[in-house]
Amino acid sequence: MLVAIAEIILLEEADGGMKRDGRSGMSPSFAVEDDLIMCEILADDNDQIFQRGKEYLVTIRLPYGEIYSEIIVPSYKFKLNYGGRVVGKGKVISIVE
Repeated sequence: MLVAIAEIILLEEADGGMKRDGRSGMSPSFAVEDDLIMCEILADDNDQIFQRGKEYLVTIRLPYGEIYSEIIVPSYKFKLNYGGRVVGKGKVISIVE
């Protein structure tokens, strides 16, 4: 497992984002180059709501991320996907483990 601290922003619905805000524990797909891998987005507060259009500092757990540990490094920019569409984007700040 790879764990990263990242900044994320969820897209507004008008920009292709979700119809409602996200929350801590959500599990979109994390884009690594041309692959999509499972991830879990966590906030310090488990009840945290991620409003669309605002930036948040979060912990991202990537169960299969160690396969991509040479790619997912600080400053790596990624997209978050649900159902084949991009619903958010972000940037890795640091790798925790």
